[in-house]
Amino acid sequence: MKDKNPIFRSLAMIEEKIQEKLTVEMLAEDIHFSKYHYQRIFRETVGETVMGYVTRRRLFLAAEDLAGTGDSVLAIALKYGYDSHEGFTRSFKTYLGITPTEYRKYHSDIGFPGAKKEESAMMNSKSTDEMIRELNNLIVQAKETAADTRKQKGVTGDSAAIYAQAWEFASKRAEKMAEELKEVLECVTSLTQGTDEISARFLIVKAVEDAAFEASVTAFQVGLMIARAMPEHRSEFRPLYEKYDRLAQTARIRSGKIVDFLNELSAAIFHDMRENATKKIQDAMKAGIEAVEKLSDPSLPYGYIADGVREITEELDTLPLEEVTVYFLEDIVFRMETILFAADMDILRAPQHKQLFDGISNFKEKLDEAAEFFRNLSGEAPGTIVGMKKGSEIKRTAEKMYSDLAVQEGILLFYLKGEIQKLGNAHLDEGQKAALNAVCNKMDRAVRLARNATDERDGCEIKELLHEAYEEMMGEAEKLDVYGGAIRYLAEEMKNIICCFLQL
Repeated sequence: MKDKNPIFRSLAMIEEKIQEKLTVEMLAEDIHFSKYHYQRIFRETVGETVMGYVTRRRLFLAAEDLAGTGDSVLAIALKYGYDSHEGFTRSFKTYLGITPTEYRKYHSDIGFPGAKKEESAMMNSKSTDEMIRELNNLIVQAKETAADTRKQKGVTGDSAAIYAQAWEFASKRAEKMAEELKEVLECVTSLTQGTDEISARFLIVKAVEDAAFEASVTAFQVGLMIARAMPEHRSEFRPLYEKYDRLAQTARIRSGKIVDFLNELSAAIFHDMRENATKKIQDAMKAGIEAVEKLSDPSLPYGYIADGVREITEELDTLPLEEVTVYFLEDIVFRMETILFAADMDILRAPQHKQLFDGISNFKEKLDEAAEFFRNLSGEAPGTIVGMKKGSEIKRTAEKMYSDLAVQEGILLFYLKGEIQKLGNAHLDEGQKAALNAVCNKMDRAVRLARNATDERDGCEIKELLHEAYEEMMGEAEKLDVYGGAIRYLAEEMKNIICCFLQL
């Protein structure tokens, strides 16, 4: 299959002529493509530009020669098409983060950016390559600092043994830092080879930040040792302290860069968080459905509770994850507390039905877990998962007002449905049932409008619906006389809420 792909034939030709002068025109002509078409197809197939790939392959092969032969840096540079030692060194350091000489000395500890790209449309992240370069540079600096420490000349006198031990300690700390960073480098490399573990990214951040902290501590300890030295020794030891200080500064700077690069790779982290958030919501919905099933016996007066739970479950099901907010979850948790209270009252009146209400507590528990998960999201995760946008504080304040109104009205609607069911045929004729159900429909429309309200027109429509519902409820309460006390109370509470939230 590869042999039939013209780009793979082109890759083979690049390998064959890698030490020769290559141009895009020459490579395109070889497979009978136009220059434009060749460059487009090459990038789609390989994941980088034609000459970018050629440069990387040349540097990769040059790195192999540096590690495996005794040829001079200049000879290797000329072999792979560079005109000078300086040009090759500049290109090599730009790509690997270290010089050819440093690579030759420490190649077993170094990572090579994008080493697995050939013949693959899978492209290593630019951020990953940058992290490899930063780590390469830091590893070499730590190794060089350790080596320079071991070269430190001893001093004579009673303090000689103390200084020797101090420098040995410092060099071992620098070597330990290099080894730890090498492990980080391997972890970073694994991210480009399909090991997409979320925890690995956090471990990388922790390891790099730990290394930077330890470097600072070591620099402090070396500086302290020098400060305690005899005056005649301080100037002699000063350059050594400066090396550790530079190492610490570099570690801090590069750790910050690596964290930034990891942030650019955070899509996988957010994906994992999205999956967890989705599972929390789905678990809650499942518990809600189970609770509704237990309460759906039409012969029992608990349909209003089942309806309340069903409504919350349906809201969870229909709202896209990006629009789920802490406000929303806290609102429905509050509504569930109201439903739980009503259920507890019904259990007191009919304890033989207690087992029918077991699912409600489980549903409330799952909702609490989901709300807590969203509260605990840190950094930029909430913005990605729950749809909270920076700079939208004013809009969010208005949304919160309408959201609170929706919750309050939803509670009144819930209890109104329950009261209609409790009054039943014994106290309501068909006309009264129809009138009260019409009130429920208006309140339901008002609640839905409030949940999605965006401007003043929505507020006016909500106001009109609730005023109509209030008047109709008061009218029906009067007809019911002594049996209309609960309906009247709900109507008055609705009037209070209207005045509070809509300033009527």
